[in-house]
Amino acid sequence: MTDTTTAPGPRAARAPGTGRAPGGGPLLRNAYALMLNTGISAVLGLGFWLAAAHYYSDAAVGRGSAAIAAMKLLAGLTAVTLTGALARFIPVSGKHTGRFVFRTYAGSSLLVALAAGVFLGTLDVWGPSYRFLHGPLPGLGFVAAVVAWNLLTLQDGVLTGLRSAPWVPVGNTVFSAVKLVLLAVFAVAVPATGVFVSWVAAIGTSVVPLGWLVFRRLVPRHVAATAGRPGPPPAREIGRFLAGDYTGSLFSLAVVYLVPVIIAAQVSSAQNAYFYITTTIGGTCNLLAVNMGASLTVEGSHDPERLAADARAALWRMARIMLPISAVLFVGAPWILGVFGAGYADAATGLLRLFAVGTLLRVVMETYFAVLRARSRTAGLAFLQGLLCVLVLGLTLLLLPRMGLTGAGVAEVSSLTVIVSIAAPRLWRTVRAGAGAAPARGFARGAPV
Repeated sequence: MTDTTTAPGPRAARAPGTGRAPGGGPLLRNAYALMLNTGISAVLGLGFWLAAAHYYSDAAVGRGSAAIAAMKLLAGLTAVTLTGALARFIPVSGKHTGRFVFRTYAGSSLLVALAAGVFLGTLDVWGPSYRFLHGPLPGLGFVAAVVAWNLLTLQDGVLTGLRSAPWVPVGNTVFSAVKLVLLAVFAVAVPATGVFVSWVAAIGTSVVPLGWLVFRRLVPRHVAATAGRPGPPPAREIGRFLAGDYTGSLFSLAVVYLVPVIIAAQVSSAQNAYFYITTTIGGTCNLLAVNMGASLTVEGSHDPERLAADARAALWRMARIMLPISAVLFVGAPWILGVFGAGYADAATGLLRLFAVGTLLRVVMETYFAVLRARSRTAGLAFLQGLLCVLVLGLTLLLLPRMGLTGAGVAEVSSLTVIVSIAAPRLWRTVRAGAGAAPARGFARGAPV
């Protein structure tokens, strides 16, 4: 495997006008590795939910998906909200990289454990889908699950920031494959909660070996490759970045993870199963745009002068990838959901079609968000993410009782349309400002996908 963390030697030839070694293309390598991870996770993830629908009752799938949604929400209080900071500051942390990563892991684990404790203390508020978490042993298991998922999510951000994103699909493939096997095993042993237990039990198979790899190999290589860097910026600058990015990421977290928890608390376990599997399909496609944005943030931090060119190239790539995917989702929605069962197709075809439209809108939005992060303009990022959060949550609460599950899709697409109408003109000005610069080698318009 090519080591993506080693800087080219002083005699290395460079592509004309790029300041990069030929064949380098770290933006392309990171982005395609993350997309490969999304593709593998999509196949194995949908296989997991297909098996769950086969081996477990709709109610059991609903309970398991509700607990997974809560776990992701609580872990995301730090995991999701700090990935932008990891992508922004790992590239410039130099010899302090190991300490920065360790402190991020430790502090975030403590915070999410406390948050999980608060959630368990208010279980009665969250509806019948969460009743199986009552009791000391299930409660401790849930807290451990939240901490473990926090580390797994942060780990992907660390690998991306270290320009070692090709390891992300490795770890997530192992995790996805193991949880699929355990799902079948636990169908007999714990049929009521096996969906959630199998998911949690598989996390360690990725976190432990890749954690060793990060601290023993990848961080030292990154430190050696960036020895000339002055180290992380002053605490005040990091604080300003976090003030905007963390706040904005909390809003984004609410859109992605709080909505499923709210719906789980308001509908039956069977209806929640239909919603969760459908939103998993749509959300997996959204990750393609999110991952491209993460790679764009990393490269924009390494080489700010190339940000406009790389943003232009990222948009072109994502358009070529997402247009056919969205078309397949929209046209094939009833057949895709029908694989899981007739109830899924009957209840959620309209919802999946709306999510297909939303994936295209997210390409523009996530690219603009990545540009803002790379430039440390997190105040504007927080404003847009806050507006999106208010719109999605408000419209979901308004439309869900009136339109059923389809109302959640209408809420998302309507909200995304508002944000994109604000972001698109500004993104256009950004990419046009650097129209004379060529994108990174290997990421040019004409390069093969």
